[in-house]
Amino acid sequence: MRNSLQIPAWLMIVLIAGSLFAMVSFAGCWYVRQSRMESLSKIERDLRGQLEHLDTWGKWTIDYVKIDKAIDYLSKGRLVDESKRTLTEQIWQISRSYSTDPLLILAVVAQESHGNPNARGRMKSGKESGAMGLMQIKLETAQKMAWRFGLKVETSEDLLKPEVNVAVGCAYLIRLISKYGNWKEALIAYNLGHSAVDKLLESGQPLPTRYYDRVIAKYWDLASNSF
Repeated sequence: MRNSLQIPAWLMIVLIAGSLFAMVSFAGCWYVRQSRMESLSKIERDLRGQLEHLDTWGKWTIDYVKIDKAIDYLSKGRLVDESKRTLTEQIWQISRSYSTDPLLILAVVAQESHGNPNARGRMKSGKESGAMGLMQIKLETAQKMAWRFGLKVETSEDLLKPEVNVAVGCAYLIRLISKYGNWKEALIAYNLGHSAVDKLLESGQPLPTRYYDRVIAKYWDLASNSF
């Protein structure tokens, strides 16, 4: 006679209830675990963002200190504290806005005027060239650049104001970088004039690099004296 195993109804109910409870418990644990993982991921993302933010600000702070020390090194007491602070903030902001190494801007200042805000350019004959101030900007060029920044440049004497001179000088330099796509040709054009550089490039003639080489030498000199 074949024996048949019969499970009592109450035991079946208990087994089903237990299975449902286990499934609900597992789902609850899984949900809690997922929530925790998402929270941890969010915290990790936030921390990473904060670290990147701090890293960026750290770089900007270092750049600010470099500019301040480089201006102090170049000016040799020829700028009052207020002008030095204004120039530092101005060049710092320009370098941030255009992703430019601020010491390259100051290397141009070093080459053009040796940090003398009252410098007046002269030709080989000894006659004044019309280039003025820290970045040796001529009035015509300055006036073309100045209107973009709402600056007022009426006479050459306005170019002896350090903050005005650097603003228009940087504007002209950045325009040349945009035109040529590189620092080397831009710096040569800053010295020779863009028309002269365009003619040399069109004719396939080599560009004179003496000015560029001197600016780069000034750059490394400033970099070594920044700290």
